[in-house]
Amino acid sequence: MAGTVGVAPGTTTITLPNGQTVSIEDWIDDKLYSTVQFTNGQTTPVEAFVSGRSQVISGGARTSTRVDTNVPRSGDTGLPMSWEAYIYGIGVKMVRVMRAPTAAPTAPTLADGSGALSDPPTLRTLFNVDRVTYLEFAYNDKRYTYGVMQDYPQGHGFAVFSTNANFELAQNGIPSPRDRNALVLPIWLRENLAYKLSFSPEAALVINQPASDGSTAMTFADVKSYLYGLIRRNVV
Repeated sequence: MAGTVGVAPGTTTITLPNGQTVSIEDWIDDKLYSTVQFTNGQTTPVEAFVSGRSQVISGGARTSTRVDTNVPRSGDTGLPMSWEAYIYGIGVKMVRVMRAPTAAPTAPTLADGSGALSDPPTLRTLFNVDRVTYLEFAYNDKRYTYGVMQDYPQGHGFAVFSTNANFELAQNGIPSPRDRNALVLPIWLRENLAYKLSFSPEAALVINQPASDGSTAMTFADVKSYLYGLIRRNVV
């Protein structure tokens, strides 16, 4: 729509449910994502989006990389200056189960080797984590949505056909963007207001998946959370 007050003629705009008009050229349809680490036997909560790039991954000891998060700073301090987001969907994906190297560092690493190994999760591992883990998304100290992992299907992932009877690949929902969790009313994130997605085990997590190499079992898992929607941010 052109001719809206405060918008140059010829500019395409969208009117949001709250009545605000946004200019398409200032926004992108994208996502924010953040990764946390789970450990076998864990009972303490971990929080996604509280660790930015190059900070220690929540629940672990390694440094977050670009595959772990695209958030430039801790969500505890909110979005950076001039950033804004309307979140229309939340997705949760167990990226991998893994074991740590046999030599230092003895904490999980992103790379495999020296005893470290990553495998896709099995249904048993997903079931064990999902059934005892409470999720809650909070923004500016207000709870907006809560449930378990199944309530926030990942909406994407690998689709595999195999003739191997011993093969298994489990996902939190089918790989279809139409089937991820959708919010009727978006969550409006603004600069400098804290946001986070908390994972709280209500009983000790059981992560003890047999390894594909037949060696020591996998007792750690990486879980990635996605916030899908319209995002306005500085482009560097």
